Amino acid sequence: MIAEPQRALAELISRTSVLMLDFDGPVCSVFAGLPAPGIAEQLRNTLRRLGVPVTAELEDDDDPLSIYRYSTNGGPAVVAAIHDALVAAELRAVETATPTPGAVDVIDAAHERGRRLAVVSNNAAAAVATYLRLHGLTGRVDYIAARRTPEPSLMKPSPHYLIEAAATLDVSIRTCALVGDSGTDAVAAKRAGAYAVGYANKSGKGEQLVAAGAAVVIDSMTTLATVVREARGTPYLPGSVEDN
Repeated sequence: MIAEPQRALAELISRTSVLMLDFDGPVCSVFAGLPAPGIAEQLRNTLRRLGVPVTAELEDDDDPLSIYRYSTNGGPAVVAAIHDALVAAELRAVETATPTPGAVDVIDAAHERGRRLAVVSNNAAAAVATYLRLHGLTGRVDYIAARRTPEPSLMKPSPHYLIEAAATLDVSIRTCALVGDSGTDAVAAKRAGAYAVGYANKSGKGEQLVAAGAAVVIDSMTTLATVVREARGTPYLPGSVEDN
């Protein structure tokens, strides 16, 4: 990151009471050891078994969350079945998920500086909690706002999970910043009234994230960790995810 964007990031973080991290991307690669295309195919097979037609477009979609969104075409029982299957797959996936370089450093930096931190994800809350436990990070995250019920409409780009996290931590959403690697993260942050920090973990993503509403874009979580450690602003006592 060049100097000017890093200064902009530092100013943004100094105005932030809660740092929110998307899970798949900024924290880890969820499906590194259990590839997403295979899970998507399993979910499509479940749809077929339940009598829900699968479109040609969906046949080519390797994102399990897309299959989950589509499940609403089959009604509540189908949504619940796909949700349960997806949660089970995510719980298996996080056992072999690969940590994003610098992600643990960001979490440690926030904890050390007394800056509260939430994971805000479209993945299952149980999977996020399991990953944090496996990597010894449970006590360093204050809240997990993620999928707990079979309601696809609550997922980002809906602002629901961001608003939930801010309300639970008793802060104004306007003093929160979400770090995410997709346009839906930036859109959700904008809709909620939070700051959006884009994480461009692939070439060409930066422009897309800015177009979606990111106020600043980083290409390294290590950069964010450095800024969090050096940021001005009032610290907060870290809590624990264990009570969520």
